[in-house]
Amino acid sequence: MTTGARKYDSSRRQQQGRERILEAALDLARASGGWNWVDITFKTVADAAGVSERTVYRHFPTQSDLHEALLLRINQDAGISYDDLSVDDVSELVGRLFTSLSTFDRALHTQPTPSDAAIAMNRDRMQALLDACGGDRRLAALLDVLWSNDTYERLSSIWRMPTDDAVDAVTWAIDRLLSPEGLA
Repeated sequence: MTTGARKYDSSRRQQQGRERILEAALDLARASGGWNWVDITFKTVADAAGVSERTVYRHFPTQSDLHEALLLRINQDAGISYDDLSVDDVSELVGRLFTSLSTFDRALHTQPTPSDAAIAMNRDRMQALLDACGGDRRLAALLDVLWSNDTYERLSSIWRMPTDDAVDAVTWAIDRLLSPEGLA
């Protein structure tokens, strides 16, 4: 009498391997010095996860696939989802994002070291904003963010806004923030 051999189902083991790799990549990202993650390679992730590079490639065919899965994992861990996002959800989502970012190395939140002149100019601008806002640090900081080069770069490069549209967007946000309803 012949009994049929039971087929081996490796899906659970594969899922555990994928999770182990993503956990290792997440640990490396938290300790990384920047969001470009050039040091989060197949080799470094494999070493951190205790698996072979080939195993990492099996789960993530390209480094881009690995980084994309890592970003998705970061959002998942933070409870961030863009499905059915409404304007009323943005504040809560930003809170989750910032809380998540606080678990990463502080180097992630800083740009390359600016020159002494840039530091002095930045300090002068911050003080002027604080004075203009009557010492309201939160309002001054938000105005500083809206006024920054990073804001312009994001609007023009990522959102592909022409300069006039970027100016309109930022001045609209500043006017809205400074309106009596915004200051309430």
